Amino acid sequence: MGSWWGKPADDTPDDVTGLTANQVQLIRDTWAIIYKNKRENCFTIFRILFTDHPDTRSLFKNMADVDLEAPGEFERNVSARAHMVRFMHSFATFMDTLDEPADLRQLLYDLGKTHAKHGVQPELFDALGPVLMKALPRVLDGKFTPEVKTAWSATYTFMCAHLREGVAEGERLLADTE
Repeated sequence: MGSWWGKPADDTPDDVTGLTANQVQLIRDTWAIIYKNKRENCFTIFRILFTDHPDTRSLFKNMADVDLEAPGEFERNVSARAHMVRFMHSFATFMDTLDEPADLRQLLYDLGKTHAKHGVQPELFDALGPVLMKALPRVLDGKFTPEVKTAWSATYTFMCAHLREGVAEGERLLADTE
């Protein structure tokens, strides 16, 4: 029997995202926890990114010289704070559209195209997956179960594929204008 929205009530993977209804619910439940402390949690994610992949810092305005070890310096950086807000609002939009996979796919693709203008290579999104998997146990504390890990991994795999496609298209468009 299907749900009110016409989607299967069982745990059949969605044709577009590959996510089951149970995985979508796990993502939504854990996202609510993450979003309660969005700024702090976003800084955790980006601190891991910049520590594990220091070359990525040059992609962010005014971040190359920020001392990540100096207490509060990263968090006081206006450019960093602005990017954290944009990142979390974008992610919130993605979470809001999990039930609209075609829309979500387009949003991710468009964001990838935008990132190409800033010199972001598709591989950066590959690096962000392990960073996210490293950050989630910290920000979710005891709520990071094996099922949650699987759900987030599947979600990010879907997201990454469409972000990469968008970056690749953005790079082609930039090359055509040169």
